[in-house]
Amino acid sequence: MEISIPGFRAEADAEATRAWYAHEGDEWYCMCGHCRNFVAQAKTRQLPEELLSLLDRLSIPPEKATYVCEMDGEGLYELCWNVSGKLLEKSGEAASTPWGSWSLEDRDGQYQPSDAYEDFPDPCFVLHVFLRLPWVLDEPMDTPRPKEHYIPVQGAPGEICAFLRKVIAAALTAEGVDFPCEIDVSLTDDNRIHEINREMRNVDAPTDVLSFPALELTPGVLPDPAEDADPGTGYVPLGDMAISLERVKAQAKEYGHSERRELAYLAVHSTLHLLGYDHLDEGPQKAQMRAREETIMAELGLTR
Repeated sequence: MEISIPGFRAEADAEATRAWYAHEGDEWYCMCGHCRNFVAQAKTRQLPEELLSLLDRLSIPPEKATYVCEMDGEGLYELCWNVSGKLLEKSGEAASTPWGSWSLEDRDGQYQPSDAYEDFPDPCFVLHVFLRLPWVLDEPMDTPRPKEHYIPVQGAPGEICAFLRKVIAAALTAEGVDFPCEIDVSLTDDNRIHEINREMRNVDAPTDVLSFPALELTPGVLPDPAEDADPGTGYVPLGDMAISLERVKAQAKEYGHSERRELAYLAVHSTLHLLGYDHLDEGPQKAQMRAREETIMAELGLTR
């Protein structure tokens, strides 16, 4: 699909763009709270018709901008939406309109929050917009209000990443975590997880999953958001996990269940590690952790 605005032309892969936004998007968080005004207006389609028309052609929900920032306290927003495809023509300056300006830009150099969009299909470009919106909310939020959890996943297609986010969020809910947390997930292969295992744990062998807790926790005793949350984001950092997709495939075949179940199990297992559970004693601690795993997997409908 060719798309164009004055001075810019690109070839968009509408199908790949549509597939990604069906599972992803809305990963940004707001440091000042004003950006929820954009969401309120975008969900009710109170945006310029030219912009809405282009987003509709690409099946991008307007509120799922991949970057949002209210610039001046008076309703000037900088917005970005990622688009799968290639730039064909770029004249230079953004195209001016009565409502603001817009351009099509290379993703390099455009701000992308953390690792949230590393799974966006390549090649891609950015629909970059400056837009002034009227202030419609009665009480703008003065402190950060993050999403329920921030779980960036990299290393797999968007559908797999979305599935893992749901699994990890379900595990956190099952453990009574009712405050926003951050868990960073890397999906990799046997060679890379072998390197990580050797570098971080001095174990010279591949494995299925590695967990690196950010806090020293006791099973069943949760962090205190008032003390442990990152003051810059509002999230409690729980740590990182790495999963070998090669081991997922091999172990699913070995155990006679789906790769989807195996991937979910390893994510639940790792989430519990980040919350302080362990199984090294081969006794009560292991039994406690296994019981929690089975309960959470049953709640997900992914029993053996």
